[in-house]
Amino acid sequence: MRLNQNGIDIFYIDESQDSSIHVVTAIRVPFLRQIEGQWTLVWQSHFEGARNWRRRGAASLDVPITKELHGVKLASGRGNYRKGKHSFERPKACAVYRRFLEAIDFLPDESIMSVAAFSTSALYGSTRLEAAMIALFQRMRTQCSFEKVNAFTFFDQGHPEYRKLYRKAQKVLFTGSALGTGSRNLPLDMFIKDANEKDSKYCYFTQLADLVAYSVFLKMKFERNTLEDWQSHVSAGNIYNSLPTKLLNIKASGRSPRDAIVRLT
Repeated sequence: MRLNQNGIDIFYIDESQDSSIHVVTAIRVPFLRQIEGQWTLVWQSHFEGARNWRRRGAASLDVPITKELHGVKLASGRGNYRKGKHSFERPKACAVYRRFLEAIDFLPDESIMSVAAFSTSALYGSTRLEAAMIALFQRMRTQCSFEKVNAFTFFDQGHPEYRKLYRKAQKVLFTGSALGTGSRNLPLDMFIKDANEKDSKYCYFTQLADLVAYSVFLKMKFERNTLEDWQSHVSAGNIYNSLPTKLLNIKASGRSPRDAIVRLT
């Protein structure tokens, strides 16, 4: 495999789901770029940005940098996020959630995309979370092809089924033709290495993928009118809208609404 002309990216992937809504999110972080004619490892600068993001959260939001962020806990006021010892009331908890998303300034443009599948969703014989993951792999491949980069992935630890899907997608990944002539096999052939696992407790990027995935999950619940009463009361269905628009890969969603969320039918 030859190195693509524009370098290497890393995709950090996490999910959020219940019995009827299945969401996967990918966060793209540049790893290797050519700067002034020399190949340069740029991942560290994005990591420093992520660490500063957490430091600002500690200073202004009272959430310690060592506290692992989980969207489902943060939004509901669980997890003892306030000073690492106490819980936020739900309205304040959702406000803190929004502030964390608003403050993301260390990622490149078009670095976030998600897929939502539902109980009735199907894609090339796959359903639910597996269908969502396949659709995400398709968009990841398209983005890498367009930007002429190689890539590799990190999944949250404890999901061996992701490794199986990823290995298959590196050899077989059917994608529908825009010309209406059926599907083609367009595998993740620019992705290097096997799927990696990362303990989210020690990875800011995986925690961010979790925050985004759960905010998408809440947005899908809002669209389907299935929010719980307390979620409606604190307008949790619009937390996703706090993300900076420039970070959303709206090309991934393809159709309206262009919000970087692919909704599988």
